[in-house]
Amino acid sequence: MSDHLASHLLLDQLQAEGTRFIFGSLASGESPVITATYEMRSDIHFLSALHDEVAGSMAIGYAQASGRPGVLAVLAAPGLASVQTALYTSLKARVPLVVLVDQQDSQILSDEPPLAADLLEMAKPLAKWACELKTAAEIPRLLRRAFHEANSPPKGPVVLSLPHNLLLKPSAGQAIVPPQISPLGSADPAFLKKASKALVSAQNPCIIFGNEVSQYRARKEAVSLVEVLGCAAFSEPMPTGVNFPNRHPQFCGVLPLDLTAANRLLSPFDVILVLGMQTRIPAKVHEPPLIPPHASVIQINVEPGLAGKTLPCQLAAVADIGESLSRIRAEIQLISNNAWVDTTKRRAHQTIAWVSGRKQELEEKLAYPGTNAPISLLWLLRMIDACRPQKSVIVSDLVNDLCDPVQVLNLESSSSFFSLNSGVQGYGLGASLGIQWASPDHQVIALTSDLSALVAPQALWTAAHYGLHTKYIVINNLGKSTYNLQLLSTPGSPMRVQLDNPPVSFKELASSMRVPAAQISVMAELEPALQHIFETQGPFLLDVHIADGLQQSQSLDKASAASNS
Repeated sequence: MSDHLASHLLLDQLQAEGTRFIFGSLASGESPVITATYEMRSDIHFLSALHDEVAGSMAIGYAQASGRPGVLAVLAAPGLASVQTALYTSLKARVPLVVLVDQQDSQILSDEPPLAADLLEMAKPLAKWACELKTAAEIPRLLRRAFHEANSPPKGPVVLSLPHNLLLKPSAGQAIVPPQISPLGSADPAFLKKASKALVSAQNPCIIFGNEVSQYRARKEAVSLVEVLGCAAFSEPMPTGVNFPNRHPQFCGVLPLDLTAANRLLSPFDVILVLGMQTRIPAKVHEPPLIPPHASVIQINVEPGLAGKTLPCQLAAVADIGESLSRIRAEIQLISNNAWVDTTKRRAHQTIAWVSGRKQELEEKLAYPGTNAPISLLWLLRMIDACRPQKSVIVSDLVNDLCDPVQVLNLESSSSFFSLNSGVQGYGLGASLGIQWASPDHQVIALTSDLSALVAPQALWTAAHYGLHTKYIVINNLGKSTYNLQLLSTPGSPMRVQLDNPPVSFKELASSMRVPAAQISVMAELEPALQHIFETQGPFLLDVHIADGLQQSQSLDKASAASNS
């Protein structure tokens, strides 16, 4: 009998696709696929978590930071059930994910044995594509298609069901070499001319930078166009990456989830260019729309079906964003004159002055707290920014309009920040591990809430097991208010259950998994604690007890609203 099994052929195809890691739980180690990584002494490494959900977040984080699809192996039906949140996050955040699910022996499936289920039906609601292996010979074709589907816009999760008996059969097949795919071109010339003319004719244009700008690496062209137009730049709500350098003098911030506030921010603009925006926030009956009705909207998306889908717009295109922006800039240079150039210079000075004045006003209203003062989220983020290493990556699952990490932290590099827009709790701890493997030369800092940290604390064991240098900062206010996306947006609504009876000791939880930890609650402890964790080798958890945390941020938000008006 041949020593080359179908499981080995599957690894050959994974290697051809550029796979370096397969993420999974301890139970996944029994899979023929994982066994083959040791038998073949493959360059593909299996990285284990204690729970499938943590492994799913690890694969998603790795995909976000590396630009390659994350590969996740789970054991049979319970494994697929455990990673439904990972599939949902992958689908919503447009992250390519290939899920390999062990299936029972195909010869006994009709008898409904334990650990068996209709995996394709389970995957259907959340997977872009799902398929079950029928013969060993089709492994290269199915896996090639899986990677193609996962990576094609809209990027997302795919599921392959792999019966054990087929993986253990001899196979003489060969891996398929992935093709070099030509990138999507720019929008058609008529669209580019109309868009350029609208931007040149606008009295006060602005640009909203969506998640596709960072996902498809169009930031250089985006910054260039903002500077040519001298206009204001915003990020879409809930950015999953650094869509625009947030210390650029024309960056006016992340659009809030509060549609009233967002509408107020956008009301001065007559032409709005919306680039690669993914998050859709439809207005309820009592709310204004995100974009004021008087504004002319131009949309460009890579993903088919997004541009012109729900936002009322005059022009829409499906095209490569970077290439389209380069062409728009060239068209603008052809139709503009010296008077227009002088106008854009004045507009740039006004925009920069507005942004600078807004920051200065907030600084003047912000008093540095005393040494015994409680720690607020704002000062925690500021101090993290001051103390963190230059080569560091922030991973966050916090959702907070009043004190958004993307607004407070210094995020210039395209790979310096990763988040999610699915609202799934537990992402931060697991995703930070995958991002750490994709960025081994950087220190990864995970910002997470107390409620989110309790969803997947098993990630701490994986960090200790592999000796990763990931740092965990838990924003702990005993669950009194949430820092995650909520269905109801009523501020100050009481929670029925809080984490104060009994309180959770994250320090003891981390220590039980052999991760060093510390707990702080006042400003005097903050800077020394941050310096200590960043200088310490290996993983570290800092349990930061903060005040309910929103009063100071709310006063800043009111000051911001006043300066806007």
